[in-house]
Amino acid sequence: MRKRESLYLHALFALLRQEFDEERDADTGPVDEYDRIGVTPTAVHRSKAAHERALFALSAELSATAASAIDETDHPRIDAGGSNQYAR
Repeated sequence: MRKRESLYLHALFALLRQEFDEERDADTGPVDEYDRIGVTPTAVHRSKAAHERALFALSAELSATAASAIDETDHPRIDAGGSNQYAR
């Protein structure tokens, strides 16, 4: 992945984190690893590797938050075809 693509994806994930925190009322809580890295999407002077580390840390926290939000509902997971074959 090129640096520009990493920056773009990092910015999208940061917006997703903001959406989780503000709109969905699903607090991501402390994102210790991401905050510890200290690389924001606007830090264009940082290396591609630094952005990728931040992106992976943020994606892990967001996926855990999304999974816990889904698990708290009473609705089974449904695939795109509408089948609940893979529901828990």
